[in-house]
Formats: sequence, C-alpha cells, structure tokens
Amino acid sequence: MKVFLSTFLVACCILVQLCFATGASNIVNRHSGNFPRNKETPSYNNVLKTSQQVQRKEAPDLMTLTSELGLKAFYLFVQQAGLATMLRGKGPWTVFAPTNSAFDRLPQDVKAALADPGVLNRVLLYHIVPKELKAGSLQNNKVITTANNDTVMANVYEDQEAGQDKVLTINGSPVYKENQMARNGVLHIIDKVLFPLTTGTALQYLRQDNATYSQTLKLLEVAGLNNTLNDTTGHTFLLPTNAALEKLDPAQLRHLMNDSRTASQIMKRHILQDVIFQAGFYDNEKVKTLEDNNEELTVLVGPGGMELYGNGTFSRVLAADVPVTNGVVHVVDTLMYKP
Repeated sequence: MKVFLSTFLVACCILVQLCFATGASNIVNRHSGNFPRNKETPSYNNVLKTSQQVQRKEAPDLMTLTSELGLKAFYLFVQQAGLATMLRGKGPWTVFAPTNSAFDRLPQDVKAALADPGVLNRVLLYHIVPKELKAGSLQNNKVITTANNDTVMANVYEDQEAGQDKVLTINGSPVYKENQMARNGVLHIIDKVLFPLTTGTALQYLRQDNATYSQTLKLLEVAGLNNTLNDTTGHTFLLPTNAALEKLDPAQLRHLMNDSRTASQIMKRHILQDVIFQAGFYDNEKVKTLEDNNEELTVLVGPGGMELYGNGTFSRVLAADVPVTNGVVHVVDTLMYKP
C-alpha cells in the first residue's frame, strides 16, 4: 500500500510539473504574440464574414426589395419592360430606383413616351449598373457605365444648410436612401427619373439645338472656348440662349461678336471650375469661374428657383441639370455682362 501511495504521489508531481511547464510556455507565447489556437475554433473575422454571407443569402432579391420598399411605380415599369428576371437573377447589380413621386412629376408627354417598350427599356436600364456600388464607393465626379452602355455621373457635395456632411447625387438627383442591400446587389433610392437623352460634350449638346443656341455657339467660337466645351475636363456650363443674347443692344452684341478678348472674358464667367448640379448649390454660395482673375459668382437659391449674380447682372436658371460627358449644363436667361 505504501509503495502504491508513493508511486501515486510521484506521478502527481510529474503531472503538476508538466502542467506548469505547458502554462508557462503558453504565457510566453502570449507575450511574444504567438497565441496558441485550436484549429477547430474559427477566427472572429471568419465568423463575421460567414454571418454576413448568411444574412446576404437570406436577403430578398432586388425585385422583391423594390416591392418591399414601396417603389410601386418602378416595380411595375420594370415588369412592363421585361427586366424583372434580370433583377431576380444572380447579379450583382446596382439599382438607382426613383421614388413614386418622381414618376408622378414627369410631364404628360414624357409619361406617354414611356408607353413605348423600347423607350421604357432604355430608360430603366439607365438606372441599373452591372456591378455592386455601395454609397461609399461613389466619389465626386465618378462616371459610371450603366447596363445599356450609357453613363451617369455621381457627385458628392457638402450640405451647408441642412447640417449634413454630404449630399450624394446621381446625374444631379439626390440619393434619398442609400445602401438598401439585396442578395444580388444594392439599391439606392433617388428623387428623379434619369433620362439618357443627352449624349456628347457640352459643345455637342449646343449643336444639337442650333435654333436655340446658334448665337451662343458663334460667341463661344469668337471667345476661343470651343475646346473647353469639348474636352474631357469636368465643368459647369452656364449657357445663355439666343433669346438671352438678344436682350443686349444690337450694337453691343455686334461688338462682342467682333471682340475676341471681351468675348473670352465674358464667356469664361459662364463656366465654373467644378461640376455642380443644382442639388450641390446653396444660397449665397460663392463659386469660382474660369475667368482669368478667378472671378466668383454669387448663387441665390429660393422658392422661385436659382439665380446667379456676376458683373452686376442677375441671370436666372431656366433649365438645370443637363448632364453632359464633361460636366453639367444649366441654361440661363441672361448674359452676365454689363457694358
């Protein structure tokens, strides 16, 4: 019995020594950064990734999500255009889905045009991007290719009035709600219906409507700014119509058409350094132009619309947010020029 007890005590001592050695080794490993890990225990990152994948698989597809978010008009138009299968498919897709009120605000002639299946299909594909783009990846002036090989432009602006850090727009349309996740992509709710009606640069846009802009085109040519309106650098173009130029005394207009230096100075005043859609302007903002001394214009935003003030002249925006491949066009009713 004494032999057995003695053997048992020796075994216990050896076991204690082994445990102590193992514990010390583990402590050393911890302090040296070499943590022992059970191979069968997953890391935190792997658990989180797996959880996100499960949640994603359980999320609705984009078509179902559209319905759940109450975007009835967009949902019905997608069905009419035969695109529902695509938005239920694998993806991934990014969808810029207009609100119901955005469709309600469309003019009657535009609503009638959407009855044409070809027009409707092209318009809706203009709201879909064949890859996943969360809001955080949409930087200012980012050009995005849509599902019908047209392009839209994302812009990010500081919102000085609402107290928000950023305002995200797509072709000037504010994003009302972002990052609505589906199992096959992401959906952003926007406040306007997007139309792929404008193609080309600002100069090409003017040339498509010679009846409205023939005098404007001539003045830009005299000013030597055709290249600026036709290059790839993004700007905001405040373009007066023929009617705006005809407000000038005929003798003054003739003088401008023959004075390249003055014409250049005046028309550079109508080109802003940055791309700014209407949602990016705020009241009493100062914006820099291409004029040689970096002249600034004052932006006035109110219930009646938007005006710009420069060179002692107010100019009202008649048509805002015309997207072009090198920026945005705002059509104005007065040439900012005071002889």
